[in-house]
Amino acid sequence: MKKLDLTKLSVAFSERSLCTRCGTCVGICPVDALSIDHEFYPKLNADVCTECGLCAKTCPGGKVDFTHLSEITFGNSQNAAGFDGHVQKTLIGHAGDPRIRQGGAGGGIITALMWDLLQNHIVDGCIVTRINPNRPWHGEVFIARTYEDLLASQQSKYIIIPANAIFQIVKDLPGRYALAAMPCQVHGYRLMAERLPAIRKKIHIVIGLFCASSLEPFVAEEMLQMRGIPKAQIKNFHFRGGSWPGKIRAIMNDGQIKPLHYSNFKDGAINYLTLLYSPFRCQTCIDGSAEFADISVSDAWTRDSSGNYVFQSQSKLLLRTDIGVQIAEQAIANGTLIAQDVSGNQHFQTHRLHTRKKGLKSPLRTARLLAQGKKAPLYDRQPPKSTWQDRLGERLESFIMALGRRRATRYPLFNLLTSRYGILLVKIRQWNKGRKYKGKK
Repeated sequence: MKKLDLTKLSVAFSERSLCTRCGTCVGICPVDALSIDHEFYPKLNADVCTECGLCAKTCPGGKVDFTHLSEITFGNSQNAAGFDGHVQKTLIGHAGDPRIRQGGAGGGIITALMWDLLQNHIVDGCIVTRINPNRPWHGEVFIARTYEDLLASQQSKYIIIPANAIFQIVKDLPGRYALAAMPCQVHGYRLMAERLPAIRKKIHIVIGLFCASSLEPFVAEEMLQMRGIPKAQIKNFHFRGGSWPGKIRAIMNDGQIKPLHYSNFKDGAINYLTLLYSPFRCQTCIDGSAEFADISVSDAWTRDSSGNYVFQSQSKLLLRTDIGVQIAEQAIANGTLIAQDVSGNQHFQTHRLHTRKKGLKSPLRTARLLAQGKKAPLYDRQPPKSTWQDRLGERLESFIMALGRRRATRYPLFNLLTSRYGILLVKIRQWNKGRKYKGKK
């Protein structure tokens, strides 16, 4: 095997912990020297590699230049103020098609937008993800070309999926496509499209998903083990199945549904998942709102004065670019999307907990690690002002995340928290939320 210059390769080959596992390096490689390994990291065939440097130049893992991404996405170098980033309009809505709405975790917004583009022949396919039908404890990226394909892509998949690896195929396909992607995948795509105009012409629109963290690819397997369910006995896995906001559950081969935790996804499992199963690179990511997508989508977690959710099974759309506005308005006019404009309403800005996690704690963590001489991503943004309480909160969260890196501590802790013995913590959290909202206007 020949020796390669690591500076010409993506960060995965020089500092594995900084790899986002987005798949960009695999997708852009002109000689197919890269593939995906069993942990979803890139794998290199050194004998085939030509050291062209494209994977290094488009890798969003070791360094993220927000100013440059703003230039190539919005045509200006001005970094937008606030966690939400550049926004032209904010909408709240859901799919017009009942089947799409019921199948989605938050009202089927992304599927509705994709279906409007597909059925009106604006795109030839949609780059989306689904649960792997042969390995339902993992996810996979694919190209949806029909209504049924899009229905199969519904439900949130929180497991790491190297979606941009599919550009290895897409770059040789005719037609135009819509891309649904996580923030790091959007970063990689934008850098890829900058260097390969042919790729840029193929992607009609980028729809980004808000992200608190992806989860390690073994999370579903461990949850099944905790409940004594053999992998061979399941045919599907839902992170947010059933009534909104959903529950993590296994769908058995005989059709039986087995919940894998108590309470619901929002008040229970997600709080533990993003602490104990969050990859290191996700813990140091500061883009939680997919700032460089054309449209960004998240659940509408807005509450009333009693602490109850106002828009259940609906999502918020941040329309960032002209093409994003055009496509959303077209879907509304066609009845594929049912939405209302809430631009300027402060209640529909990103909810506080998500902003603190990705907009405060992650930048503080990254800056602290770099100051200590440790490995962390480099950003052209300074961390926000913080109090000693903020810094203490970051250290406490980092300690819990460190526990999650070892199965010996992660497995029993998550098993306990999602068992009947963890119900008390859920009740306390729900009570505390209700107390905070009580009496607010």
